[in-house]
Amino acid sequence: MRRSSYPVRRMFIVLLGVVGLFVAIWLQVVRWQVLYAREQPSDWQAAASPQNMGTIVDTLGMPLAFDAPAYTLVIDRRLIPEGQEAQIRQWLVDLGIPGEQVERTWAQDLPVVEFRHLGYEVAEVARQQILVLQERNITPWLRVDTEWIRVFPQGTEAAHVLGFRNWERPPRSFGGVHEFYEFFLLTGQGFQPEFVHLAERPGGTSPFFPSPYDRDLVLTLHMGVQHWVEQELARAVERYEAKGGTVIVMDPRDGRILAMAVQPTYDPNRFYEANQDQWLNRAIASPYEPGSVVKALTFSIAVDTGAITETTKILDTGSMPYGSIMIRNSQHKAYGPVTPEQILTYSLNVPTAKVAIMLGPETFYRYMDLFGLARRTEIDLAGEVAGLMRHPRDPMWSISDLASNSFGQGLAVTPIQLIRAMAIIANGGRAITPHVVRGFERDGHYWEVEWPMGTRVIREETARTVTRWLTTVVDNISVPDRTTLRVAGKTGTAQVPDLEHGGYKPDAQNVTFVGYFPAENPQVIMLVYIEQPQKGPLAVDPSYIWAFNTAYPTFVRIADHIIPLLDIEEAP
Repeated sequence: MRRSSYPVRRMFIVLLGVVGLFVAIWLQVVRWQVLYAREQPSDWQAAASPQNMGTIVDTLGMPLAFDAPAYTLVIDRRLIPEGQEAQIRQWLVDLGIPGEQVERTWAQDLPVVEFRHLGYEVAEVARQQILVLQERNITPWLRVDTEWIRVFPQGTEAAHVLGFRNWERPPRSFGGVHEFYEFFLLTGQGFQPEFVHLAERPGGTSPFFPSPYDRDLVLTLHMGVQHWVEQELARAVERYEAKGGTVIVMDPRDGRILAMAVQPTYDPNRFYEANQDQWLNRAIASPYEPGSVVKALTFSIAVDTGAITETTKILDTGSMPYGSIMIRNSQHKAYGPVTPEQILTYSLNVPTAKVAIMLGPETFYRYMDLFGLARRTEIDLAGEVAGLMRHPRDPMWSISDLASNSFGQGLAVTPIQLIRAMAIIANGGRAITPHVVRGFERDGHYWEVEWPMGTRVIREETARTVTRWLTTVVDNISVPDRTTLRVAGKTGTAQVPDLEHGGYKPDAQNVTFVGYFPAENPQVIMLVYIEQPQKGPLAVDPSYIWAFNTAYPTFVRIADHIIPLLDIEEAP
């Protein structure tokens, strides 16, 4: 039984949390406003150089990235009066520069040394010191330079969507929006006029948007949603002792990404403290075997081609040899004659493989290509990779692949590819392009980007039929967790390939749940992927770690937070 109304107490807690979140964010914003107010006009004019980037905000105008001043103390050791080096080193420590850093820099034995990325207060003290030296007719051995660095006021939140900008001279962008849209953020150019139109600025105006640079981006991200996604994903990875995880929240109707989070994560303000593994956006760059979620696609193909109907019954024998493999149901049971709805509900491998065999390789892989499995989605983020799905034309393909691919093994897809494919069912059958940019500021105006719908993949009636089955799947998940809205979705628990020794790792699995709601009129689709959880909710036994008791409850916890934020209601 699903809950019929949102509990008042939970609603109050969620709203209180949301208020607290936005208060914390705006306190950070106010801090930067105060810093900006202290700057001299000449500092702002210096920002007009080609190396300065436009501001990035979320869909409500919340600042996500902008350029801010940082200061460098340049010391010419050749001009320091004899015998005063030790005194000056202590003065630097008193300013707040760590003593180890001072000694390490001094030990380089260079004629000119620098201490970069210092705050405004330090710069002001240094400027006063320069005035004192000048008043005493001492040639200043000190200079204060202003440079501009990229600031991410939300810290780790949305780090993998944003990417970062390093501190080289000139700086370079890595990953996410910063690398993908670097040319626009530096020049204001790059968007094609035929795909944009004038619109009202979202979220009103703020001290950060529009910026003085006339090259700002508005993302589709909703930072309220992003916050809860980040929080619950981090808790899930800790709770289930997982290697990592990914959550994507998207509007299935047009591909707008509302939130995207990856664990492990990093702080783009302190990118140098993370490694390349933490920088990697696994949502778009780490293909994996998704398991039974793919069954929803297999049955969509079968319905769309007329190979099966709602009343079709397929004999489940529990196991079946095919090609070079033995196909078995995960529960090692045989259910006899079963309908498509029962096959999806019990997540049966054997009858799913029989459906794929009935379809044949040509039809099966033609549709899988239309669903975009193992193909780049062309999302506007740097670093997207293709997955792997062998086709009959590939020398390494075998008839066994047809069977195992039908239930999500023997192929590798990225989370963004999987959610895009499931969104086709959710939106009534059309392909969409996942994207993170909503619009941009240029020429003193705000321009909305027009992201076109793709081709039709399956018929609307097919999508409605499969959605009914997927709603039954969720209604029959044997855990107490339920959202306030009716959900259609599919779990996937898949073995992890052993790339070193071949085959699959023992006692290791990846778990996924992809669901959309409200089932009757989907406005949100969410993917929850937890990488190699080691602990289930009730037992340490790895055999009890399944998507239904790990990824799905995480989905529910996130949904309970974001439903009131997005003001989504069940259709009457």
